[in-house]
Amino acid sequence: MEKDKNILRIGIILIVAIIVGLNACEPEIIDRDGELETTVEENIGSITFDFPIPERNVPVDKIYRINLSIAVDAFSLYSGYFLKSANVSDLLRTYSFSLEDGEYYYQAGITCSAAGDTCLWDGFPGGQWGTKWTSGKIQIIKGEMIYKNLTFNN
Repeated sequence: MEKDKNILRIGIILIVAIIVGLNACEPEIIDRDGELETTVEENIGSITFDFPIPERNVPVDKIYRINLSIAVDAFSLYSGYFLKSANVSDLLRTYSFSLEDGEYYYQAGITCSAAGDTCLWDGFPGGQWGTKWTSGKIQIIKGEMIYKNLTFNN
């Protein structure tokens, strides 16, 4: 009985120590006379991607957006080290990002879920659940809005 109480006490002490340790990681909030400090980044531009579902031989309801990501260079893009990624949806067609002035690389992907060889005949590698990708380079200019239309080739 005494052994069970000691185990319970040790468990409670560990839980309290973990909670205290996690709360110690909270950043200190400094209120400067009730005023919020905001900084405006001066080297920011933005890009809006138009990400339509292509109308081809596959029914439109069988093609899905799966990826829209931006990286600082081609190596990072192909390695999966993205600077920004959109939570893509089949309900949204446009996606916007704010980025610092400079050159970036993007990629976008769609997949096909039609049964049989329909996806394969429409150029999706591997057929059903195959993925088509498009990628390229964009130049962000501070204070400007760039518009990019995404297209997928065979």
